Amino acid sequence: MNRIAFSFVVAALALGPVGRVWADDPPTKEQIDAAKKAFGEGKQLHDAGKLPDAIDKFKESYRLSKNPVLLYNIALTLDENKQADSALFYYRKFLSDAPADAAQRKPAEDRVKVLENDKLNSEMSGKTGDDSDTKPKKHSSTKYTAADFKHNVVEEAPPNKPLDISATIPDGADLSVVLYYRAAGQAEFVAKPMKWHDTEVVARIPAAKVAGSALQYYIEVKDSTGAKLTSSGKPTSPNMINIDPAAAEHSYSDFVDDMPVKEPKKHKDDEDPMGGGTQTGDETGPKDSGETPAGPTGTGMFDAGSHKFEITKWSVTGGAVLFVGLTVVFDVMAGSQASALVQDAQRTSCTPHCTFDSYDASIQSAGERDETLSRVSLGLGIAGAVVAGYFWYRDLTHHTGGGTEPTPEPAVVVVPTLGNDTYGAAAAVRF
Repeated sequence: MNRIAFSFVVAALALGPVGRVWADDPPTKEQIDAAKKAFGEGKQLHDAGKLPDAIDKFKESYRLSKNPVLLYNIALTLDENKQADSALFYYRKFLSDAPADAAQRKPAEDRVKVLENDKLNSEMSGKTGDDSDTKPKKHSSTKYTAADFKHNVVEEAPPNKPLDISATIPDGADLSVVLYYRAAGQAEFVAKPMKWHDTEVVARIPAAKVAGSALQYYIEVKDSTGAKLTSSGKPTSPNMINIDPAAAEHSYSDFVDDMPVKEPKKHKDDEDPMGGGTQTGDETGPKDSGETPAGPTGTGMFDAGSHKFEITKWSVTGGAVLFVGLTVVFDVMAGSQASALVQDAQRTSCTPHCTFDSYDASIQSAGERDETLSRVSLGLGIAGAVVAGYFWYRDLTHHTGGGTEPTPEPAVVVVPTLGNDTYGAAAAVRF
């Protein structure tokens, strides 16, 4: 069944979208080509048994092409990876979006019936379809079950916008609901308690963390005794959010995000192949570490903490050092030319009325040139030092900031020094 499904999608990608009415602009040729590439990589990962990575590639292919047939491949791979709840979501989405004559519709319908029946039986026994851990669990003595927790998986979100993840639990329930999320380039999950907002519990992922191409998250629900009741996703198989500028924003304008961020407790048995970090929260729960530490607020060259900022800071610093070094070199060369003129005059016993020969003229020209280059290099070095000082100041306040006092603006002072035989300048940056 797997090979038939995969070969069909390859054909669908080659021909373009099948039976789809596009709400927005259709994908470009570049997006289709990228979707084919992502699908091919996903199929190789699937055949190699690397199902979590294959799921990510199939989702990427769907995000680029919006071909509904790919939803079946995502669901099928999730199903094989024992992620029953997520698989059920994608099977249903496939049945909703795919053409009526899609070849996979019948097996998808059959599988939905099986998963729904399994889900019902699991909920009645207090288990969840995605929980395949073999570690012993605490038994809950609460009156609530997994069926009392509902969450619609977020599939996509726009970049640089706050992202509110919501779920529903019984009104007044004494349950602990925690969101764990991991941004692009982040090794470990960050925990954030979900709090009541109207009839839901909500936790916000800051806009600065909604960046890159994808975001991972999962939710854990525990009862008053600390026993795990259910979850949506796990550290080893989290929910994946594609970051897409065309996606609709998921946030509440009246939601006040004042909950502290909690760093998760590490455990060596829960290694995450997706990011190389470790995390659980199944034992004694996450340890509160206060508010999120200061971090980059953007990705531009003037956003302290970003990769481009670091490159710019060191480039400007290196340029300033280079120009100061050239100033010294050119100044020494000009001094050497002047000494050569004096020595030549002493050797030839030139009278006060004699003129320079071609040798003297060339030395004089070279000396004037080196002196001019020395002055230009000095000016550029001073300017570079001032700019570098600004970047280092921004970097220093970025790492040590966070107090309640306002940060003073830097003041730059440049004082030139000129004389008959000397020239230069002094620069200072007041923090």
